[in-house]
Amino acid sequence: MLPEFLTWWTRQMADLAAPLLKRLPNNAPDAMLLTPGVGGTLGVSVRHKGQIGILPGLPAAADPDQLRDMIARRRRREPVMIRLTRNPLVRDVWLPAAVEAGLDRFLTYEMDQLTPFKAADVFFAHRVLGVDRRKAAIHVEITLVPKVWVHALLDRLERAGIVPAALEVPAGLNVPAGGRTTDVMAPKGGMRCIPLRHADPTRRTRQRLAWRTAVAASGSLALATLAEPLVRQSMALGRVEAQVAELRPRVHEAEMLRQRIAAGLAGSGRIAAARQQAGQPLAILADLTDSLPDDTWLTSLSLRRTRLVLEGHSTAATRLIAALASGKRLHNPSFAAPVLRAETGGEVFTIQAEVTP
Repeated sequence: MLPEFLTWWTRQMADLAAPLLKRLPNNAPDAMLLTPGVGGTLGVSVRHKGQIGILPGLPAAADPDQLRDMIARRRRREPVMIRLTRNPLVRDVWLPAAVEAGLDRFLTYEMDQLTPFKAADVFFAHRVLGVDRRKAAIHVEITLVPKVWVHALLDRLERAGIVPAALEVPAGLNVPAGGRTTDVMAPKGGMRCIPLRHADPTRRTRQRLAWRTAVAASGSLALATLAEPLVRQSMALGRVEAQVAELRPRVHEAEMLRQRIAAGLAGSGRIAAARQQAGQPLAILADLTDSLPDDTWLTSLSLRRTRLVLEGHSTAATRLIAALASGKRLHNPSFAAPVLRAETGGEVFTIQAEVTP
């Protein structure tokens, strides 16, 4: 629905603008115009901003290099066009309105049905002269120039490395109000342009496909360029994860070993702490041996944690308190029971003391 509305709106705007466009000055494109003359001569003129300036012509005897140099000296950057003085062939046809969007392609396919020529044998242009909405048809004017008319000239220019853009021919039928031209570079003022190269539908399809392929390739390249750092980072992360997975058993083994070592250290620490709390029996015996005099012997020794209880005989038990207090590991020695006189003449004692780890 929307395309039909846009087409109708465009036609209405063209109908309204047609009278105004007729009042505009000549807006033909700038170009170098080559006009075939008698005996192979070429007339040269330059159109700039609608004004045509006549230049010296080119002789028929000029070879390709001379022809190229002569045109290069006279030409700026405008395209080269061939201006014909003979009238083109013109054909009016009515066509279904449905072909208007692809009219150039339709005429290329149906040229031999609409005219006595094949599309490959002519240069052609077309313009829509009117629209019959009731019949859903368009009135089309086809302007034809057989290629044999300009074949020799085009071959001569091709040898000189010159590629004309279009043919300028005298206008055919007058365009009524509301007529629309679809030619490339169609000038006003009694002349029309016929492009020398119509886009071949197959070639156009291939070009469109090539363009889309190029755009897709460019987009893919851009995406690849943007994604390359992410891909590299992902690959590096994958390698790191693989290395981590490979080292995980070793790490687990080392962790278990570390836990065992920590448990062993904790156990040895607890043992050492218990030993320190309970005292060291051999060290205590050595200290007692050094502290007690020779006339003293023990009948009982009890060590419970840090409490040491000694029982024995001595000739003078009272001096044992001072002797034990002078030791390194025994503190606060005292009698735990009264000293008794033995039948043999000695004294029986019970002494308690605190053991320092």
